[in-house]
Amino acid sequence: MKIHALITAVASIISLIGSLIANLATHDSLLLIALTVLFVQWHAQRRRQEKAQEKQAVLATMRDLSEEVTLLSCSEVANSHPELRCELHIFERTVVRCLADLHHRRPGAPNLATMERCVTVLAPQLLAAVKEFDDKLTLQSACRQFRHMSQRLLPKLANTDQAADTQFALNSRLSHRKEPVFSSR
Repeated sequence: MKIHALITAVASIISLIGSLIANLATHDSLLLIALTVLFVQWHAQRRRQEKAQEKQAVLATMRDLSEEVTLLSCSEVANSHPELRCELHIFERTVVRCLADLHHRRPGAPNLATMERCVTVLAPQLLAAVKEFDDKLTLQSACRQFRHMSQRLLPKLANTDQAADTQFALNSRLSHRKEPVFSSR
């Protein structure tokens, strides 16, 4: 009977220890789950803040580019040369349109770095060359390069729309002919 009592006491002690270990494990696992949830929430909030800061930085850059391209078309050099001022206004409208396309995530919009390079690096160099040399050849070259930059910045889809409009105009002109364009043979 003593052995029976001893076995029962050992079994109850083992059961008690197992119960305590199970409670600790449950408590630790709940604590681990709570800490994991808090970490995930903190990390998600941090990512949202980083994205908001990045978006604000991009918007500030876009605003600065818009202001700078407007100042280019109002410069002293542009005011003294009407054909250059005309090209600069076209360039300004193109940049502002591309910035809007980029902001609204429209397909075919050029990236911000390309626009920034055109507005802050290339355009001031062209205006400086026109101001320095002040001859007709430099002026024509600058106008041509501003036109080229404007065309290069235009979204790719806008070019296909223009091509479609041109094709429509060609088809309407061809339909007014009296003879068929293609034979049925």
